[in-house]
Amino acid sequence: MSDDGPSPFKNPVQWFFRSSLLVLFAMLALTYSVDLLRDLLPWLVGIALVIGVVWAIVAVIRWRRSQW
Repeated sequence: MSDDGPSPFKNPVQWFFRSSLLVLFAMLALTYSVDLLRDLLPWLVGIALVIGVVWAIVAVIRWRRSQW
């Protein structure tokens, strides 16, 4: 038998406190990440549009050259 200390399931108050802290930190991390994404989203969409336009231009140029 190993004696690693008291089981967290034997003390419901301690288990509830740890679970509550875990949920609190998860909510704070999610709030921070959504706030950060809200600031970066227009930049990410703009970069994606620029890359898409450049890819389309290159595709059209390659298609026109392959016709000859």
